[in-house]
Amino acid sequence: MRNEHLAEPTTARRRDVVHPQLSAHATRLRRLPVVPAPVEGEAFHSWVDRAAIKLDVPPGIAARVLGLEFSSAGKMRRPLFFGVTLTPASLAGLQLTTGLTTKTLRQMQLARYDGTALNFSRLDVNDVTTLPRLTRHQWFLAYQSRACPHCLSGSGVWPVWWRLGIAAVCPVHRCLLVDICPACGVRLRRGGGNKKPTGLPTGTHYARDTQECGNRSPNPVAASQPEVCRQRIADIPTLSVPHALVDLQVRALAIADGGAARLAGEPVSGAEWFDALRYLTAAARLVVHDDELAELPGFAADTFAAVRTQRALSPRAVPGGASAMPGTASEAAAALALAEPILNASDWGAGARHLAPWARRLAAERQTRHSGRNPLRGIQHPAGLHRMMTAIVPHQRRIAGAVPTGSSVALEFRHIPNLIDADDYRNVMAVHLPGTTPVIGRHFCSLALARLAGAETWAQAEDSLDAPQRRKGNWGKTTQRIPDSQAFWSGIRTLADLLRKRGAIDYAARRRALSELLEVPYDSLFSIFRPVRMGVTRQRQRHAAAWIWQALTGSPAHGSPVYAGGWEGQSAASVTEARRKFHERVPESAARALTLWGLEWLDEKGTGPQPDSRAAGAVGGPVRSWSAH
Repeated sequence: MRNEHLAEPTTARRRDVVHPQLSAHATRLRRLPVVPAPVEGEAFHSWVDRAAIKLDVPPGIAARVLGLEFSSAGKMRRPLFFGVTLTPASLAGLQLTTGLTTKTLRQMQLARYDGTALNFSRLDVNDVTTLPRLTRHQWFLAYQSRACPHCLSGSGVWPVWWRLGIAAVCPVHRCLLVDICPACGVRLRRGGGNKKPTGLPTGTHYARDTQECGNRSPNPVAASQPEVCRQRIADIPTLSVPHALVDLQVRALAIADGGAARLAGEPVSGAEWFDALRYLTAAARLVVHDDELAELPGFAADTFAAVRTQRALSPRAVPGGASAMPGTASEAAAALALAEPILNASDWGAGARHLAPWARRLAAERQTRHSGRNPLRGIQHPAGLHRMMTAIVPHQRRIAGAVPTGSSVALEFRHIPNLIDADDYRNVMAVHLPGTTPVIGRHFCSLALARLAGAETWAQAEDSLDAPQRRKGNWGKTTQRIPDSQAFWSGIRTLADLLRKRGAIDYAARRRALSELLEVPYDSLFSIFRPVRMGVTRQRQRHAAAWIWQALTGSPAHGSPVYAGGWEGQSAASVTEARRKFHERVPESAARALTLWGLEWLDEKGTGPQPDSRAAGAVGGPVRSWSAH
């Protein structure tokens, strides 16, 4: 899966092997006699509720019995990252108590959409503070859910996609999803009306019914027994929606599940399609006109108009800014409908024609209300959308005060390595960056490619390439060393041409896949090292995995997940020195064999064949072009 790195123990990620890390609580767990079988597409909170009913205990007790990890601080009664992803301890506990497979358990988490509708690259299961920060920019409901009353009247199962920010309408019953319980006025499955999320109930008086609201409110008579909202969700009235909205919802969900995506007729990744949706939604909040809203269903037009007015009057009062997730199902429906003519245009020209009014209004808005600054600055968007914008409203600007830009290039972020090829840097770019070390220069050139591909700032370029070590856009000293900025950008365009000629390689997909490879299996490495009379040790197995990472992802070896968190019993300096020696001593024939093994491993993971061996660092190409660092 795309998001397997989120739930694997850091020191135990091996190919096809999971070594669970059991907490002290988990070691006292036992296999439960019966648990409900998860329904395809079911949300984790829904399954835990059904397990609680099956076990005849409150949900909070059921979560403990199932082996979920809770915070050790305070009185928090909610499992860590509940329904978002699984911590290593939660995964190990669930496998022990239920016997369910890792794949089944992960499919119930929002992290199943990591890499398409969501980007969880900044979610750290060892740091609970990363979750609330992530909710400010990613479109998902961390602590509540939307719902279709008609669906719940039958099975009582809550699908996980109801917790996506794009969840707007039910494709089966053709109705608008419900956000808030009309009886208690609290968002569904929020737990309570407090600002902070409420923990799972543990009181024996509480009985969960998956078809009831279940939110709690303070009881003035018995504080330990809060009042429970018994509103039957099936009784909540719904609003019918047009077939066109249903089609938009189905298409968005298909892309979220990994289906093919196109932007204005051009193939893009699912992540880029959703980046475009978020960017266009932010633009619409600023510049959409009433005549454009009039084409939407009345409920969607009214909601979006209210949001637009609120942001115009007090933009700082709106959490998350212009890129915030749609707050309601009706706003999500409006966002899908407004972006549809551009996203699903038949070709680039048709998309540009639909985008033109917004692009021109944004340019005017930039000058009149934002002192010349781009109001959408910092919101990531794909290269194709950037090309449309610059074609409609051409502009020349300076990058970091020293480097002027020209026209953009037809290159997607995922096709740009973190470090450009060493030979390309030496032959094309080194002369333009005097006084810059090769490693820094190669990374800076990759960021420059991202700038021409659509990133508007150096910081955004770092984000778009998922750079392991970031300067937060502080590249002023590097730009000041450029003697001829026009020649520099001409060289960067030459690099872009070289990447296109060699064939597009999805470096982002490679990084996701290789994040699972924390050591090369003993037997495989033995067959590679035996002809060159090198021994196999555990350390060399791990260094070999990092070698493959840097050879095939265009990222530095020290950024490999192999070295994340350090190595137990070894200092960082000793690990760094061992890595350097390993890269120096691997013979050429072994290097080629390692590359071939890595390519075969990637193919097994579904990344597909690579179009050019030189760009891939494979046999026949410069296998050492990404040097060890």
